[in-house]
Amino acid sequence: MKLKTFDTFKQYVKDNDSVNRCIVRCDLNLPSSVKDLSRVYAVKDTVDGILNLGMRVILISHYKRPKLEDKFRREFSLSSIVNDVRKVLGMDMQFIESSIFELNPNVIDSKIVLLENLRFYDGETQNNIDFAKILASFGDVYINDAFSVSHREHASVCAITKLLPSFAGFTLENELLWLSKLSQNIDRPYTAIIGGSKVSTKMNILKKVSQIADNLIIAGAMANTFLAARDFKMQSSLLEKDLCNEAIEIINSSKAKIILPTDCVVSANLETPGIQCNLEEIPQGYSCYDIGAKTTKLIQKIISQSRTILWNGAIGAFEYSNFGRATEIVSKEIATQTQCGKLTSIVGGGETIASIGSHKKDMSFVSTAGGAFLEFVSGFELPGLRPLIIT
Repeated sequence: MKLKTFDTFKQYVKDNDSVNRCIVRCDLNLPSSVKDLSRVYAVKDTVDGILNLGMRVILISHYKRPKLEDKFRREFSLSSIVNDVRKVLGMDMQFIESSIFELNPNVIDSKIVLLENLRFYDGETQNNIDFAKILASFGDVYINDAFSVSHREHASVCAITKLLPSFAGFTLENELLWLSKLSQNIDRPYTAIIGGSKVSTKMNILKKVSQIADNLIIAGAMANTFLAARDFKMQSSLLEKDLCNEAIEIINSSKAKIILPTDCVVSANLETPGIQCNLEEIPQGYSCYDIGAKTTKLIQKIISQSRTILWNGAIGAFEYSNFGRATEIVSKEIATQTQCGKLTSIVGGGETIASIGSHKKDMSFVSTAGGAFLEFVSGFELPGLRPLIIT
């Protein structure tokens, strides 16, 4: 895949003197409970690169998922995070809280401008060309630096590319560079760790990696469905009974060696300390909230023998101190092997990033994307990338 990169953008600007305003689609949908500014830092190189060309930057982003009745309520406004964004991109950044329908693009003269939450407008999620025309009026050229929303057919991702010359930003380029390592010339053994609560949300990636990985470790609550499909009595554990047949199909058709938990940490609830037990010994009324010590040790061994790791989805209820032990051990093992130069580790998904905590800095690459990460790794074409490809 050959993209219209930032270097291509610079050449376009050089060849066109009239281009002086660049619209940048970024992702400032920051978690409200955790001060994680990764997505702001991710767009900084692109913003600085545009400024160095003497151009203005118009940032556009969504924030949360406001419903019709939530339009322009403060908790859904980018105003709630604008001070954090300024700390990274510059204190002189201008935030315009007014509706874009009321703005005159020609009177904006700040070097960096942030417009209000795109999802306050119906035309955004409808990929409406008329709404895209209003967005496009604020710039002369467009850069997509939000890989994390490039699986969405939204006006700020797709329709706008029909109206302005369009290019990829540094973050988007970097995402594709790293994620392509999971499909092209993979350094083996390749191990995928897929967790999370529901098989239904990870079915495509499970099918994909089961055909190309050497090892597929299934953990988190989704492992309960696979274990139930193999006739283990999971008692009160969260699982999706209607997907047991599909779980068996994945197991039977997999080219990868599938690793499921053999022991677990169970409890009557999340507030009560857990107990270790084998799968055959789960007490009635108890649920699995983490993988057990034997399974954790096996995963450590597999990691130490791997050359490439993909990790998506929590492997336990790490938010609770009683059930975060396996996550900490696995995170530390991957971080150690990565820092020793023995492993390429690629981590994606907001839940996964939160679970690895301080080990994030020691991974080879941490994706800022969730759904787009899953779809790309699963082999789907992302509609937001299509206009950025050189044909």
